[in-house]
Amino acid sequence: MNFFQAQDKARRHTAILVLLFVIAVLALIALSNLILFSLIYYAGYGMFSLSPSELQLVFDPNTSILLSAGILALITLGSLFKLVLLSSGGSAIAQSLGGTIIPRSTEDPKHKMVLNVVEEMAIASGMPIPQVYLLNESGINAFAAGWKTTNAVIGVTQGTLDRLTRDELQGVIAHEFSHIFNGDMRLNIRLMAVLYGILMIGQFGRMILRSIRY
Repeated sequence: MNFFQAQDKARRHTAILVLLFVIAVLALIALSNLILFSLIYYAGYGMFSLSPSELQLVFDPNTSILLSAGILALITLGSLFKLVLLSSGGSAIAQSLGGTIIPRSTEDPKHKMVLNVVEEMAIASGMPIPQVYLLNESGINAFAAGWKTTNAVIGVTQGTLDRLTRDELQGVIAHEFSHIFNGDMRLNIRLMAVLYGILMIGQFGRMILRSIRY
């Protein structure tokens, strides 16, 4: 497989991921409707039912539309809230993951190495030099985050610096620069926002269950 084939495959996987998010939202709406009308059926007939023919007796299109619109509104508001939190760019994401910025004035040899590698990649690709954040984790991992090249950051774990040679680190950083160049970061932030909105439905449901218990 050559580079362009790998790139096409990655784009197909991205399209599938976006489709799965859409399916997740639709499934959440359908499940919420099922639970609501099951409760209405229980209130009217004294027993739970998941049978379509029985739930049809209590089904109300207006109620279904109102519930679906409410869920979409809550997901949208949660997503917008998360987007506002991440509006400052990649630094907000790196800090939320526990990352600390590596200053240009550092005297640590490993820190200097990664800063030099990032600077080399930025010059080679014609991009602004992104800030580098360090995550205190032993595993080998790295990420790129931000809305655009001017506020993008690179994050690396301590394990990456401890266990990789300079050439290996250069390959990892080059991979992260490809995410910056192709705009993958913007898509990731949008998906993070949608996921946050979906999780808000779960938090809202937990609050309702707690209120019922008391």
